[in-house]
Amino acid sequence: MPSIQYRLWRLALRLVRRKHRFSSAQALHEEIRRRRKIGRADPTPRLLARHEISMELVAGVEVYTVRPRGTGSGRQILYLHGGGYVFDIVSQHWDFIGKLVDALGATVIVPIYPLAPEHTYRDVFAGMLPLYDQIVQRQPPASLTVMGDSAGGGMALALAQIARDSGRALPGKLVLMSPFVDATGSNPGIDALEPLDPMLSKPGGIECGRVYAGGDPVTLPQVSPIYGSLRDLPPVTLFIGTHDVLLPDCRAFRLLAQEQGLPLRYHEYEGMFHVWMLLPMPEADAAFAQIVAAVQADDSAQRHPSGLAPLRAEAETADHAGQG
Repeated sequence: MPSIQYRLWRLALRLVRRKHRFSSAQALHEEIRRRRKIGRADPTPRLLARHEISMELVAGVEVYTVRPRGTGSGRQILYLHGGGYVFDIVSQHWDFIGKLVDALGATVIVPIYPLAPEHTYRDVFAGMLPLYDQIVQRQPPASLTVMGDSAGGGMALALAQIARDSGRALPGKLVLMSPFVDATGSNPGIDALEPLDPMLSKPGGIECGRVYAGGDPVTLPQVSPIYGSLRDLPPVTLFIGTHDVLLPDCRAFRLLAQEQGLPLRYHEYEGMFHVWMLLPMPEADAAFAQIVAAVQADDSAQRHPSGLAPLRAEAETADHAGQG
């Protein structure tokens, strides 16, 4: 049975008409203007009290680094926040980042990347690549996990593809949470999920992709990484809910991973909506435990000198609705 917290969150999202804000291109742009006036969320007082936090500019991008107080584990996480490429980081992201530091003893690096429609994917990666280079030069790349939710999940996958294609060192692994891997909105399975998803709408998602592409084809792998090669990428762990309009694209990604030999741990949660793992509920706790395990996993056996050995994607369809 779904938890009480899950049912309350689902009700709250419908009451505040969260989905309505993405129901059309016009509604999306109205929401962008409203959010720009509010501004982004800064690290929370709780985060500041518990962890060491610093900020620096890298290629013109503000980059926060959140470290454990005392000795850390040596693990690093480059965290790319969601928001359809058009919205700022929010307090739920900072809370989740704090949990990662607590659970893993990891250092979490958080770029506040430029947003569409004022900027495009070209501006994002112009700042992201120098940051990535700096990270892998300072610490062993194998200690790095690139992680992202929603649009940040798509960006994380695209960053790994760019790193591979440009001959850069690859991160140890990727963790993608409700990732936005296809910004075209062309998968025919999306329409059937529209009534079930309390957060996302197909027209809004298509408009997010359009403005992020900045006039270039939305099928570019930098915008929609599902159209890029998945070969020789690091192991991926992916989380998606069955009430998320991005589910059909994630299932398509799973099939491509199988075909192209990408090591994939695929976790599909029955009844969960978009980025549920960022909210306080038992179902999020279940996913978080698997996220921690994914970062801690030793995937070195899956590598060989030329990259990654072809492996069958590991699929898990889970009913976690009653887990605490």
